[in-house]
Amino acid sequence: MEKKTPQIKIRAVLLGVILIIANCYWIAYVEMVWHTAHLTIIALPVNVMFSLLLITWINLAIKQVAPRASLSQQELLIVYSMLAVGSAFAGHDCIPRLMGLMPYAFRYATPENDWEALFYRFLPKWLVVDETRTVRDFYEGGANFFTEGYVQDWIVPILSWSAVVFLLLLIFLCLTAILRRQWVARERLAYPIVQVPYEITSMSADLFGNKFLWIGFGIAAGIDLLNGLQFFFPALPLIPVKKYNLGTYFTQKPWNAIGSMPLRFHPFLIGLAFLIPLDLSFSVAFFYLLRKVQRVMGSMTGVSSVPGFPFFGEQGTGALLALVVVILWAGRRHLGSVFTNIFRSQKTPEYANEPISYRSAVILLTLCVLLFMGFCLKAGMSVWVFLIFLGFYLAIVVGVTRMRAELGPPIHAIGYVSPQYFMISLLGTRPLRAGNLTMLSLLNWLSGSTYAAFRTHPMPHQMEAFKLAERARINNKTMFFLLVLACVVGIIGGLVLYPYVIYKEGVAAGSEQILAGGSEAYNFLASWLTIPQTTDIIGMSVMAVTFIANIVMMFMRTRFVWFPLHPAGYVIGVAPGTTDNYWFTLLLTTIIKWLILRHGGIRAYRRAIPFFIGLVLGEALMGCFWPAISLILRTSVYSWI
Repeated sequence: MEKKTPQIKIRAVLLGVILIIANCYWIAYVEMVWHTAHLTIIALPVNVMFSLLLITWINLAIKQVAPRASLSQQELLIVYSMLAVGSAFAGHDCIPRLMGLMPYAFRYATPENDWEALFYRFLPKWLVVDETRTVRDFYEGGANFFTEGYVQDWIVPILSWSAVVFLLLLIFLCLTAILRRQWVARERLAYPIVQVPYEITSMSADLFGNKFLWIGFGIAAGIDLLNGLQFFFPALPLIPVKKYNLGTYFTQKPWNAIGSMPLRFHPFLIGLAFLIPLDLSFSVAFFYLLRKVQRVMGSMTGVSSVPGFPFFGEQGTGALLALVVVILWAGRRHLGSVFTNIFRSQKTPEYANEPISYRSAVILLTLCVLLFMGFCLKAGMSVWVFLIFLGFYLAIVVGVTRMRAELGPPIHAIGYVSPQYFMISLLGTRPLRAGNLTMLSLLNWLSGSTYAAFRTHPMPHQMEAFKLAERARINNKTMFFLLVLACVVGIIGGLVLYPYVIYKEGVAAGSEQILAGGSEAYNFLASWLTIPQTTDIIGMSVMAVTFIANIVMMFMRTRFVWFPLHPAGYVIGVAPGTTDNYWFTLLLTTIIKWLILRHGGIRAYRRAIPFFIGLVLGEALMGCFWPAISLILRTSVYSWI
């Protein structure tokens, strides 16, 4: 007999809502204003794991004294899923950058850059903040956003951007609902990331009673505890998990082209990397080293003088597009059935547990796209530019979500892979005209940092939430509507709390994401308007070659089981920036996992899993402890990453 689907009580939903708001306030300080912790850039957000771990432990205590009052695993996973989705757009690379975008042009315009004459007339007034006092106090702080008249200057831009964010979140949810069955039920992808929250919330005595888990926990928590104390008391010893850099040993040409090669030992990332497939961790490390080889070869041959060399953005884009093409080809039958079900009733048991019907998903998706297009057209964008922008943006999002579902990279930063970068390389600036270039610049924040794009994106969390729903027998329709609620609360929490915090604290030199959100957008726009660009023939050629190479790579994987390279590793490995900070972690974990499997087999691997989960939990607890007390101390603290 089929087990009955558990009922989700309102208390779990309320707890998720409260935690989303609390996390928005926390993120506003530690990631946006102080920039001392990077909690949300990890695929398994550290702030979410910290909250889940504390709730699980409290729940275990309640279960001992009042079992009926404790939360079930399904309720804990609802809280986790809501918090992960609600924190995504509010996190490091998204809304903090949007906040910096709105007033930036009116703070940093000078007679030298001549921004006022260059593009002020193209900026939609309902998307930016231009009142002199309001802009000045945004950066200088010491003001109350709600009581000193600033709200009237912000309300229209905030509501306008809130509509954009909500429409996009609904678009992602509709795509998730359409792809869910293919990835979860048919291909049965691994979803390595969800293993940690699922195992923790099971509250199994086998896990929390495992000595290897507590050994890993103690190692990770001990490192962060000691280093956090050393931050305040320099006389204490420091465990050098972030000290070494191989790049300092290469000082002579051409070897100095290698640049930075940090050797970082992050227990949280080591624990996550142990759970992902060997081919991904090996591929990321391999292609990272290949990136360094390209730099050295370019310096040796003089090719590095070619503008754009070594075209890492084009290489990553080609690899990602190849991955998306293969995804669509593999799911062509499913997509065909989706199209068929638009025109017929979906009442068969096979489709009974879909989040929403395919017909509803497609209609809602179409409506959201049309509304988003109307927004962009009103702001000065042409229809054909919008269609190229949105098509490429959604292709990237689907590719990133697939990488998370299939392989679970600990961080999926993909530098220079963005719709703007692609469109300028493909078309140049002249065909786009000033209105399109302006709107492309204003939408730049959607991709996150130029050097580390798409680290904090909600769609992978949405897809993982449905995987957890499948494993824990949570009704998919319930999960769908709770994720919509989480999106709404996250938007409100971010776009209401963030301006309050900024006006209170001001924008210091350390408020990197606020400043970068504006500087990247408007510096790009000024460059495009003053220095027209043509189609980058070399860059497009590199993209085409990389696309073909990665199609071949995927073909090799289908024909030869031993073939170790994956296009997702190419996308992440060649991305400049964030990958530098954890390539060594992946290489180290690959070697450890390979040795365990070779000499102990799958049984030894399974016995080792609790130790590596312990590393994740230990650093999640202590790595968030210091940012949490920073709200009390009101100062920067030790950051584990």
